Amino acid sequence: MNIHVKLGVIVAAACTSLTLAGPVVNLDPGDFTADLSGITNTQMSELIGTVEFDSYQDISVYGGEPVQGDDGGMLYDATLMTRVARSNETGNLMFYFRIMDSNADLNGQISHLEISGFSGFQTRVEYRGEEGFGDVGPSIAARSLDGDLLTFDFNSTLATDQSSKFFFVMLDIAEFDYDGILPQATVYLQSGHSITLDIMPPVPAPGSLALLGTAGLCFARRRR
Repeated sequence: MNIHVKLGVIVAAACTSLTLAGPVVNLDPGDFTADLSGITNTQMSELIGTVEFDSYQDISVYGGEPVQGDDGGMLYDATLMTRVARSNETGNLMFYFRIMDSNADLNGQISHLEISGFSGFQTRVEYRGEEGFGDVGPSIAARSLDGDLLTFDFNSTLATDQSSKFFFVMLDIAEFDYDGILPQATVYLQSGHSITLDIMPPVPAPGSLALLGTAGLCFARRRR
């Protein structure tokens, strides 16, 4: 199903309660916003915090016709970075995501991501607008009617020679109980091909591995 069809259903069903939560957008179940525009920690001190962990996973999407010299019909290849950070101001968790290190020789383009695991929580969303940390942020965000699934849509697509900015979800909790079910991210290409990844190991106890200011955005970046 096309992402814009999905979002249209959400808008028709329930978006009247959409509210701004300071400079970020609060998404209640069924909400939709096309107003993501980027934010920095100088605009919202709650974003300053410590990194709990970073993880990196390959996004390798296949489905094209194999040709001589390619990798079995690979359409897209990049890295999904998942970061869990903790706000110094509130002690609550913030989940960051970034798509990076893409193979510019391939033709696939990312249209949107769906991330599960948010049922029962307050979710406030935006992307980090600092210069030098990615090329494009998502312009649209939506939340499923049951509250579990968040969608980040890049609208005009994320090209293979681009990386995304950090886009994030601010939660109203200090610890995250997976209850045996790992959150997942499904990455969709404009062609309709997709890949689903388990994205988050258990969150450790509060720590201070790295300051999440502007410099902290690039902490522990992996080389491909």
